[in-house]
Amino acid sequence: MGYTDNYERDAYGIVAFWLRSNLEHGQFFDREISHYELELARANQSMVQSLEGIWRRAEEKQGDFAILINESQQAVSEFRNFLTLGMNKALHCEVIVSTPVSLMDHMIREAEESQKVFGLIQSGGQVLVADSVIHESTFWLRQMADHLAFVQHYLDPSYYELQDKVRGMTQKFERLFLQANALRTIVRKPRPEMLPALNVFRQMVINEAKDLEAFKLKLDALIKQCAAITTAPRNMLEHLAREAHHLWRNLEEGIIA
Repeated sequence: MGYTDNYERDAYGIVAFWLRSNLEHGQFFDREISHYELELARANQSMVQSLEGIWRRAEEKQGDFAILINESQQAVSEFRNFLTLGMNKALHCEVIVSTPVSLMDHMIREAEESQKVFGLIQSGGQVLVADSVIHESTFWLRQMADHLAFVQHYLDPSYYELQDKVRGMTQKFERLFLQANALRTIVRKPRPEMLPALNVFRQMVINEAKDLEAFKLKLDALIKQCAAITTAPRNMLEHLAREAHHLWRNLEEGIIA
């Protein structure tokens, strides 16, 4: 399945979004594992197969939702624990993987966020708009800055203009992330209303996330035309664009999803 920005945002759709993100992380990680690390590769392939099966059921809205979300929690928890163990081994130089440790941490953070969202769905809890804007901004802006750093990592160094553009965008999202963290303590709980300063920031992030989504899809098209040389995993730019879309949609709707 190619890029989709119109996934249904009901309970099944949101669970499918997070399952797909974790599934694709596993697929990306698969190609980074050295052929010497057979045990690690087999464990990762098992995780990918488990996530894919549950994701397909969520996409097709098959079966009882309570059972589906419990299985999703379990599968993502196991994937998160697997990545954490792998990252710890990488930090001790006990495994051979090409994935930067910061990228493994990035994937772990998304797995943990998945579990939080699943828990919120299960509880039926409601989050105030201002709280959701603070939460989504502080979580996703860091992920967006990471994405750009990873894009730069995979781009051929000879693309000087493109490398410079990606660096500039990375710095922009790092600054937005710092501003989101500042607003988290400036606009303190309880947050019963959207203060003007927070609303202006929300719109700023929405605009930048839309531009980022468009940039990622443009770069994805260049890569698929073999017009930009990169070692990025297949469909990585679609994955990144989908998450940028998810960020600005959540901010527009004032929800955690």
